[in-house]
Amino acid sequence: MEQYKEDRQKLEIADVKGDIRVLASKIDTIENNHLAHIKKDIDRILYILSAVGLVILGELFVLLNKVL
Repeated sequence: MEQYKEDRQKLEIADVKGDIRVLASKIDTIENNHLAHIKKDIDRILYILSAVGLVILGELFVLLNKVL
């Protein structure tokens, strides 16, 4: 009976270690792949927003030039 419990515990420990390896692999994928893509998308959005901001600022200067 004692041997059965020890064998069962060893199997459960091996199963938990396998789960930990899978989780570590998924975390690594998120850190190295998905976050890089998210950063790239955010940089693209900031680039577009700054371009739109410059256009609006230019239009504001044109409007002020016409008014004054």
